[in-house]
Amino acid sequence: MCELFGFSGIREAGVEDGLRSFAEHSDRNPHGWGLAYYGSGVPVIKKKAIEARKSPEYYHAIRLARSDIIITHIRHASCGKINEANCHPFYQPYLGKHWAFAHNGHVDGVARHPRTQGETDSESVFNVLLDNVGRYRHLDNGTSYNGIARGVASLFDDYEFGRQVGLNFVMSDGNAIYTFNHHTDKPMFYAYEDHGVTVSTQKLDGYEWEPMPADRLLLLKKGHICEISDKI
Repeated sequence: MCELFGFSGIREAGVEDGLRSFAEHSDRNPHGWGLAYYGSGVPVIKKKAIEARKSPEYYHAIRLARSDIIITHIRHASCGKINEANCHPFYQPYLGKHWAFAHNGHVDGVARHPRTQGETDSESVFNVLLDNVGRYRHLDNGTSYNGIARGVASLFDDYEFGRQVGLNFVMSDGNAIYTFNHHTDKPMFYAYEDHGVTVSTQKLDGYEWEPMPADRLLLLKKGHICEISDKI
C-alpha cells in the first residue's frame, strides 16, 4: 500500500532525515518512488520505477531537495505498469500554476481523464480535482481551497469508497499544500517541528505525531495548518 509524505516549511529547508526514514517503508512498496519540490513556483520532479531503498538516485535527490514545499511518494502498484509515467507525484500546469499530486488508495471506476498521460486512477483523480479548481475559482482568493474541497465532494458523489478504496492525497500549486485523508486502512498523521509541519502516512522517527482528522481538507502554508474544512 503506497505511502505519502508532505512538508510545508516556514522557510526553505531540507528534510533528508525524514525522507531516509520514509524510504525504510519501501520494502512493502517496491514499485517506484517520486519526489517533488518547488523553486520559484515550479516543481522539480524526480522519479524512478524501482524500490526507494535500492535507488542511489533517491538518496541523491533527497539530499538536494530544499524548499518550503516537498512532496514524496513510494508506490505499491494497484493499477498501471511499473514505469516512471505511473509513479507519483504527477505534474500538470493548470490556470497559470504548476501542480504536483501524490495519492494513496484506489478509486474504482474513475474514468480516464483526457489530460491523463499514464495508466493510473490516481492521475485521473488529480485531473478531476483540477477541473473543480477551474470550475470554482471564483470562490477562492489566493488559494484553490474551495475548488479542491468541491472536487473531493464530487468524487464521493460519483464513486463508491469502500474499505479497500482510498483517497489520501497531498497536492500543491507551488504556493500551498492541500492534503486529505479518507482511507480506513491507512490513516495520516501530522507533526509540527521548528521549521514547519509534516504530514505522512507513517509515523517516522524523530517526529511527534498527531492523527490527521479524517475526511477534512487541510491547507498548509509556510509551515502552518491554515485551514481545516468541515467533514466532506
